[in-house]
Amino acid sequence: MRPVTDVLREVRKGRAVDLASERLADLVRAVDETGKAGSITITLKVKPEKGGGSQKTIAVDVKAKIPEIDLPEAVFFSDREGDLHRSDPTQQEMFTEAGARPAAGTA
Repeated sequence: MRPVTDVLREVRKGRAVDLASERLADLVRAVDETGKAGSITITLKVKPEKGGGSQKTIAVDVKAKIPEIDLPEAVFFSDREGDLHRSDPTQQEMFTEAGARPAAGTA
């Protein structure tokens, strides 16, 4: 029996194996980066020739489920117009200028 890897190496002059290898490397890097699992699925579709005979058409499909980094949530405040702000628009600013402190006795 001929190993499937030998057949894959002959599909489109090795392009199927090259693609699967690239996807595997992408997957491993993403697993290392995210700490999450992923997968690769290699599907081989074998079609017979019309009218029978020994000729077959092989189609290869390589799909990867690459884990993604979760972005942390962020807190925003909404105003009456429906816009979002990082600081609460209903609260008065403590300082009028960035980094400036009110003069002694004026606070």
